[in-house]
Amino acid sequence: MARKRKRVPEVLWRLFHHRARSLAETILALVPQLPATASGCRCKGRRCLSCIGEEAMYFLVRPDDPSDYRKLLTGCFVVVSENAPPLADFDPHCRWSQCEVRSVSVSLRGASGA
Repeated sequence: MARKRKRVPEVLWRLFHHRARSLAETILALVPQLPATASGCRCKGRRCLSCIGEEAMYFLVRPDDPSDYRKLLTGCFVVVSENAPPLADFDPHCRWSQCEVRSVSVSLRGASGA
């Protein structure tokens, strides 16, 4: 059974409406959806956030991820300005692995006392 999606806090919704989203939804919205097929992507068919399509959330949040990381992505709400410039370039060959990004994100959240 699928979990119920957490609602955007009312104050954020009243001020920003559709621009207030979870961190996970915001990340997925910022990554350009370029190719129609994975083989046409810069990742050369290895599947990345840009070409994975409907499965992108499962790529971002995995079942074995720490609960703090999952809470950060699904329980933290952000607003991106309408005037924010578009993402300049998305490179699936970034220097950090997904595990490294998760670890740093969780440790930064813990260090801030959140």
